Amino acid sequence: MNGEIPVKRAGRSGRWRAISAAVIAFIFLATFLASSLVVIDQTEVGVVKILGKVQDEPLQPGLHVVTPFITEVVRMPTYEKTMEMVGEQHIKALTSEGLPVYFDMAVQYKIDPLKAPEVYSTLKNYEVWMESRIRAHARDIVAQYKAEDLYTEKREFIQSDFERRLDDEFRPYGILITAVLIRNIDLPESVEKAIQAKIEAKQEAERMQFVVQKEELEAERKEVEAQGIARANQIIGESLRNNPEYIQWYYLQVLDDFAKGDASVIVVPVPSSMYPGVAGNATANIPLILPSR
Repeated sequence: MNGEIPVKRAGRSGRWRAISAAVIAFIFLATFLASSLVVIDQTEVGVVKILGKVQDEPLQPGLHVVTPFITEVVRMPTYEKTMEMVGEQHIKALTSEGLPVYFDMAVQYKIDPLKAPEVYSTLKNYEVWMESRIRAHARDIVAQYKAEDLYTEKREFIQSDFERRLDDEFRPYGILITAVLIRNIDLPESVEKAIQAKIEAKQEAERMQFVVQKEELEAERKEVEAQGIARANQIIGESLRNNPEYIQWYYLQVLDDFAKGDASVIVVPVPSSMYPGVAGNATANIPLILPSR
């Protein structure tokens, strides 16, 4: 009986060694696959580092196989992002008059997928570098304008100037500027009131100019209308002087309407030229037929 016990223990030990080896092999295989397979999302690009060296070609969205253990993949977003400098991080600058101005700024940008390795290797913490450059440009650009320019339609021009300058500097590094927005402008209260008063005065002047132009156009219209009426009266007068028979014809036409029951009778003085039977230039109180209303 003592001879059988060592045989059983040896069998159990062998099975445990086999199981342990299988588990180790499985873990090694899983680790190998996890290190060699990389999935890049649609909204990002992969920067490949082999033994710490950044490779020129980035990994595009999809499944990729890389050399395990010695390869590191850094994911960088390629969608449009917004860098905001608001609140305590707002922009402070001086205008061309030397007045201090504070404002919030939002810069929208995205990384060129093909230049992601260059962005990583050249800048790495690119947002820190971007913010310092944005603030420097803000001081330079605002110094070229007056305080009131930030309140008027020139603000769009200033924003476009910001966008152009930032894009010119950032694009060679692979960072594309899509928009720059200036908001919440804060000036000394006295300056702000003066600017507001100037804007209101300008608006009132434009309104008065519109009123004057409107009155001038109305006067021209009335003058043209009066000329038209005078010309029409002149034409009618000449026509009646040259065609007295027309008045008689019209009178007879009214008589015809009266006969049909479409007119009424009143008694008025009528020149002899309009009614047969009255001699000379005398007038007579005779019935005149007028259309009913």
